[in-house]
Amino acid sequence: MDGMPQSGERWGWLDRIEAFTRLVNRFFAAIACILVLVIIALIVVAVFYRYVLHDPISWVLDITIFLLVFVFFLAVAPALESGSHIEVDLFDPLIPPSARKAQRLIGKAVTLIFAVVFFWFVLAYYREIVEVDELSFTMITVQLKFIYWIGPIGALQFLLTAIVLFVRFWKEPLATDNDEPIRAH
Repeated sequence: MDGMPQSGERWGWLDRIEAFTRLVNRFFAAIACILVLVIIALIVVAVFYRYVLHDPISWVLDITIFLLVFVFFLAVAPALESGSHIEVDLFDPLIPPSARKAQRLIGKAVTLIFAVVFFWFVLAYYREIVEVDELSFTMITVQLKFIYWIGPIGALQFLLTAIVLFVRFWKEPLATDNDEPIRAH
């Protein structure tokens, strides 16, 4: 034609970013699931040692706390992608169908703003931990920078997922009547 990209070509970059985001989210979700299983196993072992062998294990609580930090930051973006986050839909029936696109767009924009603020504060907190070289106040003394490094990575993935969902909605606002998460291909 006249050198202008076709509609499919123009948004090819979004498809690539979406595919990358989906792949990383699947990986993060799988790791988070494995860590939850590890936490469960540790707690079962600790209960067995405490109540059957009468020999409590003091470090299990510390390890599970550290692992929960990883679970949270690994699971936050996949939860957004799958639509598993809390939504307030109490007033949806009161909104006329002609205003639903705007309502959903505002919801995506608010999520995106939250993702930016979330990333900013998690990154600032992590930088402070690194500068101070803070130690944990647990039985197992660990430099917190070795635990909380996952925070900025998980928050960045959450932000990337929010961007993809916002841009995808902007591109295809009325593809379906329901607010769909990123499609699995």
